Amino acid sequence: MKLTAALETGTTGLWYGRIAELLGTHARASTRAGILDELQSELLYHVEWLRRHGEKPPRVSHTTLNVSEEVTGMGLLGESGGEVALFRYDVKPIPRKLLDDCVRWMGYNRADLMAQVRDLPAETMAHVPPGKRRNITQILSHVCNAEEFYVSRLGPDADRLYESSLSMSVKEADALPVSERLETVRRGCVETLRRLVPSKGDQVFTRAQYTSYPNERWTAHKVLRRFLEHEREHIYNIRDYLGVPQRDTRPSNSI
Repeated sequence: MKLTAALETGTTGLWYGRIAELLGTHARASTRAGILDELQSELLYHVEWLRRHGEKPPRVSHTTLNVSEEVTGMGLLGESGGEVALFRYDVKPIPRKLLDDCVRWMGYNRADLMAQVRDLPAETMAHVPPGKRRNITQILSHVCNAEEFYVSRLGPDADRLYESSLSMSVKEADALPVSERLETVRRGCVETLRRLVPSKGDQVFTRAQYTSYPNERWTAHKVLRRFLEHEREHIYNIRDYLGVPQRDTRPSNSI
């Protein structure tokens, strides 16, 4: 399987990368060389992640990743509310099977996220490590905020459909305890994605609401990959808070 890297950088100096052929892969680094190194580790992790969740991973090996796309100038890349790139490979329709795959992979990410935090004491959840801006509870709330934002990129119909799927107002859902909010927001987002993504095809669209970057370009594919990438980024972030390796690439025995 031939694999390529899609990279972006911007005003913060950070580099973000993903393996274009493996949706949901994610890495960040402070240099271009560093992001390519991180993506090698991400490749090994992703293969074991699929295996650990009961899927047969693609046949890949440690190989040089050729850069297929590189985008510069992203505003506040890596910060809350920052801009992220639209790549050429994002401009394509989403087959029903890929949508189903993405929803399933979202479930794997959520299981990993909750496994990390389920038994943590309150003081650990509330601790803000030196140099960080959020505690773990706030990270979880941020994940919810981001998912509401991503689904909103699909347009005003997404706002209406999302709220109708909650069986409560968005304001009420956002006031829930964070564990309940994670479940409620995800349920509403999945229903909205299933209803709207198939109709978007390969359209490129913008939406001015809820963002400092009204001209940021989106497609349904970009929306789905951001659901996957963003949660994985914060899984790694919480592992860093807890002092455990971000990626466990040891072979599993599940397959």
